[in-house]
Amino acid sequence: MRNFLIISDLSYLQSINNSSLLVGGAYAGAVTTTKTSQGFATAGAGAVAIGETTYTYTKTKATVKNRGSLDYSRADATALAYARTGNKIASSRDRNTSISLYLTNP
Repeated sequence: MRNFLIISDLSYLQSINNSSLLVGGAYAGAVTTTKTSQGFATAGAGAVAIGETTYTYTKTKATVKNRGSLDYSRADATALAYARTGNKIASSRDRNTSISLYLTNP
């Protein structure tokens, strides 16, 4: 037996606006990832903030260099998030760095 939901049966539902979605809370989250290998570097960062007042910041940098007999790879990632609603404050910070050095034959 299957049950079906008919939208017209939901007469008690009300419309809401965007300001109704947050009820007295604040949330902040930050995440970073880095990876390096010979001739390879990658960096990623993400930040999310939910509240009446919010701030997010992300920065990534990936560098690959060859210095004669040395291969150098570096990846840096930073993420910050801040949220405030009333007297509730949430913040999150994450930072990640990876470095690889490889000696090669000239």
